[in-house]
Amino acid sequence: MPNTNISIFTTKWGHYSIGQAVFDALEDKKYQINFNSVEVDKLSNYSYNFTYQLFPSLTKIPFKVSGNEKVSGLLIKTLHKIYSKKIKSIFQKQNPQVVINTYFAFNSIFEELSKKYKFLYINIIADPRSIHKVTVSRIGYNFVFDKTALKNCIKFKVPKEKCIQSGWFVRKKFTNPLNKTKIRKELGIKSNYLCLCAIGGSEGTYSILKIVPALIELKKKVQIIFICGNNRKLFSSVSALSKIMSYRGSNATIHPVGFTDEIHKYIQVADLVIGKAGPNLLFETVATRTPFFAISHIAGQEDGNLEIIKKYRLGFVEENQVKAIKLTRKIIENPKILKRFDKNVSNMAEYNKKAGDILNEFITVSRTPHPSGRG
Repeated sequence: MPNTNISIFTTKWGHYSIGQAVFDALEDKKYQINFNSVEVDKLSNYSYNFTYQLFPSLTKIPFKVSGNEKVSGLLIKTLHKIYSKKIKSIFQKQNPQVVINTYFAFNSIFEELSKKYKFLYINIIADPRSIHKVTVSRIGYNFVFDKTALKNCIKFKVPKEKCIQSGWFVRKKFTNPLNKTKIRKELGIKSNYLCLCAIGGSEGTYSILKIVPALIELKKKVQIIFICGNNRKLFSSVSALSKIMSYRGSNATIHPVGFTDEIHKYIQVADLVIGKAGPNLLFETVATRTPFFAISHIAGQEDGNLEIIKKYRLGFVEENQVKAIKLTRKIIENPKILKRFDKNVSNMAEYNKKAGDILNEFITVSRTPHPSGRG
C-alpha cells in the first residue's frame, strides 16, 4: 500500500545485492522506504572472506555441524547478542509497519520485536536451495526461490502459509537491457570476438584462475575479462598475466578489472560468465540472458546452486581443474555450443522478474485492513 513505512535490513556480501533488488522492486510504489546496511561483526567478516578467497571447500563442515540443535541454538543466541542493540535502535527510530530482512543473523531480533510491535515481518532467505535451519523464521514470512526451496523450508517446521515462493530478487540494472555493441565499445571489448567474463565476486576468489592454462596457444581469438573484486593480489596477478600474454602475441586478450559498481555492463557484454556459484552472480547473469559456468562454490551453503544450474540447464558445472580447462578450450573453439542454453536461461530470467510483483502484492494484501477493523 502507498505510504506504508517499510524498513529493509541487510549487510555486506550477497545480502546487500538482495537488499538492493528488494529496494528496486518497491521504490516505484510510493512506499516510505528506509534502507539499512548493518556492518557485519569482525570475526564473521574475517572468517568468511578467508574461506571465500582461498578455501571454499572448508565451509562444508561448519555448515553441517551448525545444523545440530544445540549448536544452532547457541549460534542464534550469539548473533542476537551481537546485533540486538544496533538493530533495535534503528527500528525504534524508523518505527516501520513492514520489515524486510535479507540477513539471517537478524532473524531472532525481528521475531522478538514483532511480538511486541505487530509489524509485518518478511524474511528473504538468501540461499535458493541449501536452506539452513538458522536462516528460516517460524514467525515471519519466508520468501523462497522455488518449489523445492519451499519444501525444504517446511522441513524445518515452518508453517506452509509462512512460506512464499517468489523467485529470486535481481537488481534492475541487470534486468534492463543495454546496447551490447555500444557497451562493448565503451569497455574496450571488441565486438567480433568471443568474450568470457570470469568473476571472483566482491572479495575476489582465486578459483577464477583455474581457467588460465586454457588460454595458452589458442588458435582462435578470445577476450577474457577477469573481475577481481577487492582482492588486490588477485588483480596484480591478472594484470601481470595480461602483459605477458600481450607481449607473447597471444590470441587471448585479458582485461583485468578490480572492484566495480558496473559489473552488470561486463556481464551484459559477455557470451559466458565463469565464476563461483553464488546465487546472486548466477541469477544476475541469467537476468542478462547469459549462460553461467560454475568452476567453484562455497561447500554446504552453495551445494544447491550447482543442482539448480544442472536442473534448469542454465550452463555448465565443472570444478575439477583439468576438466574445467578442457571445457573452456572447447567453448572457445566452438562458441555455438552456448546456444543450447538460450531458452532455459530466458525462461529463468522471466520467472525471476515476477519476484517484485509477488512481494508488492503480498505487502498490499497483508497490510489491507479487514472489514472488521482488524489487520
